[in-house]
Amino acid sequence: MIFDLKDATNWDPIVNKALKNILGHTYHKCVRENAKKIKYCDSVLEACNLFSDIASKEKMVEAVTKEICRNFKEVLTYHACRPRRIDDYYEKGITPLSPTDAQKQFRDFFNAYASQEDINKAISAVSINTRAGVVHTVLDDRTFIYTCGHYLIYGSEYQQCLAVHLYGASEQTRDILKKEGKATIFVCRLPFRTINNLEFLVPRIMADHFYRVAHNYNKVNIIDYTITLRVNIPPKAIVNHVCPIRIKDPFKQQAFWNDETMQYE
Repeated sequence: MIFDLKDATNWDPIVNKALKNILGHTYHKCVRENAKKIKYCDSVLEACNLFSDIASKEKMVEAVTKEICRNFKEVLTYHACRPRRIDDYYEKGITPLSPTDAQKQFRDFFNAYASQEDINKAISAVSINTRAGVVHTVLDDRTFIYTCGHYLIYGSEYQQCLAVHLYGASEQTRDILKKEGKATIFVCRLPFRTINNLEFLVPRIMADHFYRVAHNYNKVNIIDYTITLRVNIPPKAIVNHVCPIRIKDPFKQQAFWNDETMQYE
């Protein structure tokens, strides 16, 4: 099976099965009766406290984790970027950041706006220690639209940092990056083992489950979870892509950027 975080019908029955084995078949009733105590969709503590006389939070998390690992072999993930040519990704895959390539592209972008001396100074000023050689992909692409739209609107975070470190840089300097490429989210199918921090993810999944049971809510709330890889995501792992048009810009007071009209709404 493929783990799809955004689809509750994909994993809710598995969480439900694990919790029933520990808490009993009537735990839903208890959760609903105590709905007022379960106020947050991202905190599992309140719900777990309802059953502290039966099982600890740690035991519940362990049981759900085992059941999830038993059922899923792959996971859907999402990568946001602003490519000039989308087909490059289907031909080469999603590759870890190459500082040399990124700096060359940055020079191409900004040759008409800054001197080579200023571009060199910006490159020297921005650290690559935590950026080089990694690929970031998330389990919920809604974060790209509503909270982290800068990856789609401006592209590489490294190049964004370079832009704001140019001599005399202003808000408009970073805006130059919007002139290149197209906002794109690639959908990838990766081995489930790439989720290497389940002890952090599973409690958030459980919190969402308890919240929806308590409040009779159907949709999965946005769960921000990033997987960082040091290997290439091969072309065969890319199963689809979408090009969102309306994206919230965190640098413009959350105004919606329209990538079709190239204007703010």
